[in-house]
Amino acid sequence: MTRRKMLGGALLGAALGFAVSMPNASAQPAKAAEPLKLGMVKTFFHDLPDVVVKIVTEPFGELMKQTTGLDGSLSIGEDAFGTAAQLDSNQLQFGVFHGHEFAWVQKKYPTLNPLLVVANKQHDVRGFVIVHKDNPAERIADLRGKIIDMPAQTKEHCRVYLGKHCGDNAQNDPKAFFAKIARSDSFVDALDDVCKGKAQAAVVDTITLAFYKDIKGPCFAKNLRVLQKSDAFPPAVIVYKQGALPAATLSQFRDGLLKAHKNPVGADMMKMWSIDGFELPPKTFSQMLADALKTYPSPR
Repeated sequence: MTRRKMLGGALLGAALGFAVSMPNASAQPAKAAEPLKLGMVKTFFHDLPDVVVKIVTEPFGELMKQTTGLDGSLSIGEDAFGTAAQLDSNQLQFGVFHGHEFAWVQKKYPTLNPLLVVANKQHDVRGFVIVHKDNPAERIADLRGKIIDMPAQTKEHCRVYLGKHCGDNAQNDPKAFFAKIARSDSFVDALDDVCKGKAQAAVVDTITLAFYKDIKGPCFAKNLRVLQKSDAFPPAVIVYKQGALPAATLSQFRDGLLKAHKNPVGADMMKMWSIDGFELPPKTFSQMLADALKTYPSPR
């Protein structure tokens, strides 16, 4: 599998949508001529070198200009709390978070609101632990002391889910729980190694699992099974600070990105990211955030 095809893996944790009401204009709105700054949480880019991150993110400025008529740029670097702090201090106008990460930071920064989410055809953000059909394990706890494969670019929600279920001496640390954490180059290699007995388990997400079943359906059916899967995580989300931008600017940005998949530049970028486009969030989004926060409490 080529590196470019794997780029989408860095953002596959993003999916689904919700609905928002646009806030009133700020008392100190940003000037229309100023380029908008978007910050993307660095956990979208596990295991990707800087040059690849640049390839993935560089087209966003052109996409934004063509679809919204607004100038802007996308930057990577901070973790969820760092990005939230930059939004709160108006260093950024928008931030892109995994859904569960947004649940963490919104509790500390209640003026941060969801605007759009990223969608793919699966509309389901889950983590799956896959084992061989002959493996007698009945749950993740039974894999203590075994080898698990966490392939390159494993999604952040899969990492959080696995950590939640790898309690060893009150420490949710997979490194202490498993005998070894293998790092295959791709999820295909990881699942193949479970088939061959080189690893006792592998962790994958909804889209990569569906892709493997599509290209290697008979192999999966004959050799593999889902040991355990997570509840649905909230989708990845584009966030803004209430009152930091005029309502008209927010509407222009939102409406433009909703149509981005119809633009040639947008279509190419969506394909690279393995997503279908941007959507309004579902009405259940607030409850999804609350559920995620209860199941996966903030690390802070």
